[in-house]
Amino acid sequence: MPVIDRIWWRIPRATLALLSTVAVLAVVVVIIGWVERKRNADEEYAVYSAYLSEGQLNDAHDWSVGGPVQLVIEDTTRIGENLRWSALHVLDGCASFGQLHASTRASFLVRNLLHTRILPKFVLPRRATVVLAPKSDIEPRLQGSPEFQKKFPHNMGFIILSGVGFNVSRTQAVFYIDHFCGLCGGGRYVLMEKANGSWQVRDEHYTWIS
Repeated sequence: MPVIDRIWWRIPRATLALLSTVAVLAVVVVIIGWVERKRNADEEYAVYSAYLSEGQLNDAHDWSVGGPVQLVIEDTTRIGENLRWSALHVLDGCASFGQLHASTRASFLVRNLLHTRILPKFVLPRRATVVLAPKSDIEPRLQGSPEFQKKFPHNMGFIILSGVGFNVSRTQAVFYIDHFCGLCGGGRYVLMEKANGSWQVRDEHYTWIS
């Protein structure tokens, strides 16, 4: 068989082998992401709740004070609405904290390989009500419109959350949050640590602020 014929004959086999490898890796990624999400499911909402409760109680700039507040949260985890290359968050220097464990960062990357549904499992101050909304209902262009205000009374804008990464012992956590609130807001990575049974903010690195 001529050399050129042997080369052409081998190309389909090489392509098939490559596609098979990609398919196997995709399945592995899905399984790893699912396992990581299940492993930390309850603790993830404890982290969200602690961070949002702290903002509700103490951050008048972002959340205002007094009266009822409606927390509008996108119903799917996502990273970096305002990051131009959000898919490259794995290389984002803002995600690096001096005290961040390698296992925490690895967990964060694995957890956010896939978008997952957010559940109504938040525990927040009594004045706060959580509403989970699809992306189509809370695009930045809709914020402040009569339709948005009618659908979400007492809102303070809307929030997008990433999945949470944990260290092995679940005493350290990192996640990303975007908060759009009209003339104010920001996007940041948040580092939290568990002390005496409660999650507390240790550091934040902003990617944008207004």
